[in-house]
Amino acid sequence: MAKRLRIAVLFGGRSVEHEISVISALQLMLAIDPDKYEVTPVYIAPNGQWYTGPELLERAFYRGVPGCLSTLQEVTLLPKPGIGGLMKLGGSLASATRAITHDSSIIPIDIFLPVFHGQYGEDGCIQGLFELANVPYTGSNVPSSAITMNKYLCKMFLKVHDIPVLPALSIARKDASHDIAAVTSWITSQEGFAQFPLFVKPCNLGSSIGVTRVTTREELPSALAKVFKFDTVALIEPCVSEIMEINVSIRDHNGAQASVVEIPVSQSGVLSYEEKYLRDGGKKNGPSQGMASLTRVIDPPDLDHHLRDQVIAYGKKAFSLLGCSGVARLDFIVDLASGKLYFNELNAFPGSCSFYLWVRSQPRVLYTQLIDEMIETALNTFAVNSSLSRDIGLQALK
Repeated sequence: MAKRLRIAVLFGGRSVEHEISVISALQLMLAIDPDKYEVTPVYIAPNGQWYTGPELLERAFYRGVPGCLSTLQEVTLLPKPGIGGLMKLGGSLASATRAITHDSSIIPIDIFLPVFHGQYGEDGCIQGLFELANVPYTGSNVPSSAITMNKYLCKMFLKVHDIPVLPALSIARKDASHDIAAVTSWITSQEGFAQFPLFVKPCNLGSSIGVTRVTTREELPSALAKVFKFDTVALIEPCVSEIMEINVSIRDHNGAQASVVEIPVSQSGVLSYEEKYLRDGGKKNGPSQGMASLTRVIDPPDLDHHLRDQVIAYGKKAFSLLGCSGVARLDFIVDLASGKLYFNELNAFPGSCSFYLWVRSQPRVLYTQLIDEMIETALNTFAVNSSLSRDIGLQALK
């Protein structure tokens, strides 16, 4: 039997989407092939401390957080190449660092698989640590992760490359704090933003957290305040009244490959956090399955074929232009009144892989296979990057 690859699955993190990350990680660790991989679960608590232990594989364990964390082994990843894995922490960090040369202080890891949602996990931060540590990791690299996490920058980048997007305004918290009246006046003076309703949302978050549908100018300050509780930048967009959402997943496998499309269904017209994660996953109906439990129509047979082809073509183009790797879900909206299609946002893995879309695709791709492909791609990417020359010698300092 071939030696199993040692995989560190990282999840949790310092984000308001913390618990969604836990759900996604538990799903992934159930789907991963145990004959190929030896999984080390790594839970990052809301305070930023890293822990590992077999208890993290059990959903019931998280009901006791944070009190139960004392039963786990605290670990960390140092931004130092060549260590070969996670360092166990015991006592002070300084003493643990001095013990780094001892094999007993290291948990060997061959590849890191982040399954975060939100800030410090999707936005390039953890990817930067992986780069500094010089370890292979799945998903997109630092610049791709950073730009896809920032909804405004992502839209503006794709707009330049002829992918249609709705008009958008970016409002910094510092500007709104300085003069909210002036900011409100500026928003409503911009072309396309004098008419209500408008959507106000965090620029760097997902899971529909902090999103408000604003119906009057007077509601703008409170909507911005809601955003600034979670983010330092607000994104403002016009509201499409007659809207249909269409999502597609793209995977990096011998080029960009597309899944079937889906039409998520909202009871309110806006997909809220509760609809995405709680409506079919409360205590009454059993544990939440994350986005997989959302009401949706997968591969709708009556969807216009031209519209479907446009979504897939734009999805592949955006995935490639943004330098994404692994798997991502791209969300589009259709203005049913005008028939126009717009890119809305990109949810790159670790934020979303939409495994439920690939099961219905032709050929069918199971979640276990998606994980295999992400790991294979990550190892190939790491090999290529490792072959690059990083040293030209000291010349300017001589």
